[in-house]
Amino acid sequence: IAKAGIIATLNARTAVLASANPTESRYNPSLSVVENIKLPPTLLSRFDLIYLILDAPNVDSDRQLAQHLVGLYYETPKVTKPPLEQE
Repeated sequence: IAKAGIIATLNARTAVLASANPTESRYNPSLSVVENIKLPPTLLSRFDLIYLILDAPNVDSDRQLAQHLVGLYYETPKVTKPPLEQE
């Protein structure tokens, strides 16, 4: 803590878990973490550990995962056909 020229250090037992998405929705490996996330380095420097979890795009597995997630919340309506009238 720095206030009015007085600097103090306090013991803290706190854990912070944060996540961030890349600014252009896809991680660009040719850029640094700071450039991909576009958070100020002063904010990123406050974290002791930074882990990157990258998802390689795959149309088939992404579609299967999306269908599974949507299926958890929406049931397929049970549609019954009316009986056919016979003349």
